[in-house]
Amino acid sequence: MTDRQVTQGSSWPESLALSLTESKPPEILSVQSSNEHGISEFCCSVLGEPLGLGQMSGGDTLRLIRHWPHKVYLITDGTPLPKIESRHAGLITDISDGYCKLCLAGERSLAFLDQYCLLGLKQKIILTTRTAKTMLGHYPVIIWWDDDVELSLLIERSLSQSFRDYLSVLAQRGCIE
Repeated sequence: MTDRQVTQGSSWPESLALSLTESKPPEILSVQSSNEHGISEFCCSVLGEPLGLGQMSGGDTLRLIRHWPHKVYLITDGTPLPKIESRHAGLITDISDGYCKLCLAGERSLAFLDQYCLLGLKQKIILTTRTAKTMLGHYPVIIWWDDDVELSLLIERSLSQSFRDYLSVLAQRGCIE
């Protein structure tokens, strides 16, 4: 599947100037620590540096996001993974089928989501790390961005359609403070 416009033909008001698209399915890998090998060790082997809790590193082709003490998500755009040491191979599970990656684009996308997230996205620490694991309504979502006019949202696939509908309802309210 290629990127497709989710807001097209929906009830999103044009005045809000936001668009929601579903990205082509990325490869999403969950890396969990074991008694022998920790997440910090894995991050150092892939990135050459540790990755702290609530941080992300990388770019569009390879991104590591860490919001848990013993787990990190490795997200790629389908490009081959860097060489993973054999001792870390057993820590990796492909969870791509269970998640959907959406992109919310628009000049006010961060302000829009900030109004409805349990965790305020405009906190200094969040603006610095540019990633958050939060609740948007009753939906658990991981949000990250390189540019605050284009946010990536990772949502469980089984919740993705109702999540889109929920965002559409919020968009109808249409006020961004």
